[in-house]
Amino acid sequence: MTAGPMLCGAGFLLMLTVHQPLNFLTQLLPGLLLFSLGLAVMVAPLTSAVLGALPPEDAGIGSAVNNAVSRVAGLVSVALVGTISAGSLDYPGFRQTAVVTAALFLTAAATAFLGIRNPGTAGR
Repeated sequence: MTAGPMLCGAGFLLMLTVHQPLNFLTQLLPGLLLFSLGLAVMVAPLTSAVLGALPPEDAGIGSAVNNAVSRVAGLVSVALVGTISAGSLDYPGFRQTAVVTAALFLTAAATAFLGIRNPGTAGR
């Protein structure tokens, strides 16, 4: 649960190489690929942890709540991008948004590292 957000944050930090003239393949694509790898590493275990914490008879409602929270979080984050970038759709606005997003992902990684424990391995 720590590696996924860390990879996502590193992907956004890698996107800070963006400058004019924009070259998508060398400036954005490596960061986007690292970010997408981080999402793949993060989302599946998170979903498993959420559904695994519920009794089987509540799996349907748990899945629905997990999906709803995911959608609302996506909507809130898209709405906040304009605030984070100061309403500017240019290189400085992109860089500011990338830095804030990376910081949030790295904070999530630290929170997961410090706060998530596997109860099955506590006594070993």
